[in-house]
Amino acid sequence: MKKFLLSALTLTMSVSAYSQTWNIQSSGFSTVSRGISGLEVYDANTAWAFAYDGVTSSNIVQEFTKTSNGGTTWTSGTINVGDPTMTITNVSGVSGTTAWVGALLSTPIDGLGAVYKTTNGGLTWTAQQPFATAGESYLNFVHAFDANNVIAGGDPQNGEYELYTSSNGGTSWTRVPSANVPDPINNEYGYNAGYYSAGNNIFFYTNKGRIYKSVNKGLNWDIAFTGSTYNLNDFGGATISGDMAWSDENRGIVLKKTYNTPIPPAAAVQTAIAMYRTTDGGTTWSTVTITGISAANNISDITYVPGTNILVATSSAGGSWKSLDNGSTWTSIDTGVQHLGVRCSDANTCYSGGFNTSATVGGMFKTSGSLGVNDATNVKNISLNIYPNPTKGEINIKTDKKIKSSTVFDLSGKTLLQSTSEKVNISSFTKGTYLLKIEFADGSTKTEKIIKD
Repeated sequence: MKKFLLSALTLTMSVSAYSQTWNIQSSGFSTVSRGISGLEVYDANTAWAFAYDGVTSSNIVQEFTKTSNGGTTWTSGTINVGDPTMTITNVSGVSGTTAWVGALLSTPIDGLGAVYKTTNGGLTWTAQQPFATAGESYLNFVHAFDANNVIAGGDPQNGEYELYTSSNGGTSWTRVPSANVPDPINNEYGYNAGYYSAGNNIFFYTNKGRIYKSVNKGLNWDIAFTGSTYNLNDFGGATISGDMAWSDENRGIVLKKTYNTPIPPAAAVQTAIAMYRTTDGGTTWSTVTITGISAANNISDITYVPGTNILVATSSAGGSWKSLDNGSTWTSIDTGVQHLGVRCSDANTCYSGGFNTSATVGGMFKTSGSLGVNDATNVKNISLNIYPNPTKGEINIKTDKKIKSSTVFDLSGKTLLQSTSEKVNISSFTKGTYLLKIEFADGSTKTEKIIKD
C-alpha cells in the first residue's frame, strides 16, 4: 500500500518569531496561518515554495509563493491544475517565471496525476507528460536542474522504477532505461517529495530504507545507502523514520529519528536521533558523534549549504541550528522560532518556511550574515543605547551604525510595529515586555528587551 511521507509540520501551528540570524519576510499569502509545505532554492535570488493550511492540515491547498529578488518581495498565487482535489507534491523553479509542480489525486490512483509547468510566473499551469496516463505509477517528485533539464520520478511499475527525463523543458520526456536503475526490492516505493538535489546530483529515498543516487541528472542510478544496516528500514516509518541531505556527489548525511509513538499523533515526540555520514558518495558510511542537538530538539528538516561542510537543521517545534564540521558539532541559530523546512544556495543565503500572520507579515525567513563563520568571530562591536527603558511610549535608539529598520515583537513573535527611524513609539501598547530588533545597513542585527510601563 502506498504511503505518503508524514512530517511534524502537519501537526502544529504557530506564528513567526524574531531571530538575530534570520530576517523575517512576508510569504505573501492572503490567508492567515498558511504554512510552507515545501520549498526549493534555485540560487540566491530565486526560490519557490508551496503552501498548506496551518489551521486544518487536511484541507487541500493549491497555492505557491516565489521570489526572484532574494526575498525582498514574495509573490503568491494559485496552482490551477484544473482539479481542486489534487495534492501538490513539490515545486521546482528556475526563475521568477518558470517552474514545475507535481500534482496527484489526494486518494492516489495509479497514473492519475501529472507534472505541470508555468512560464508566466504562475498565472497559468500546463500539464506535461509523464504520469498523466492511467496505469502509470504514483508521481513522487519533479525537479528542474535548469530551464531545459528536468526529471520526474515515480514508483516501480512492472518491476522497474518509473523515471523520466527531459532536455527541452518538458516538451518531450524519455523514460530512463530499466538497465540504468537498480531493481526495486519487493513492494518498494518512494515518497511524496522524498528527494534531494545538489547540482547535477539527485537522490530519492524509499520505504525500504534505501537511497537511490544519480550524478548525471537522473540518467544513471545506483544505491547510495542501505538503511537496514542501521535499523532504518523505512524513511517514512511510523516510529523510526529518516531524512537526508547532500552537499555534492560525495558528501551526504542521513538523519534517523525515533519516536515514542507512531506519528502523526500530536503527542508523538522524538526519543532518539542518530546521524550517518558519507564522504565518498555512499560507498562507506560512518556514525556521527553529535554534540549540540539531541532528540529533545525535535529536528524536522536538515540541509547542506551546497559544496560545503555546513549544515542547517530546523525544528517545527521551534529552533534552528548550524554545523560547520559536517554534522559533528551543532550551535544554536535561534530558539522558540518555528521553522517548517530549510534550503540554502550558499553560506550567505538560506530560506526557511514558517507561518504567516497576514498577507504582509511573516511566513518566510532568510539568513542574515554568513553561516560559514563561527558566532564568536562573527560578532561586531555595536555601540547601542535604547532609552528610556522602561518607557511609557517613545523609545530612542542611539547607535554609531546606520539603521535599516527596527521591529517590535510581542513575546510570541508576532510583529507589532516596524520603523526605519531612530525613534519607536509604543504608547498604544499594553503594559508588558516586548522585543525590539534593530537591523543595521551592514546586515547585522541586535535584539533587546523593552518594557512598557
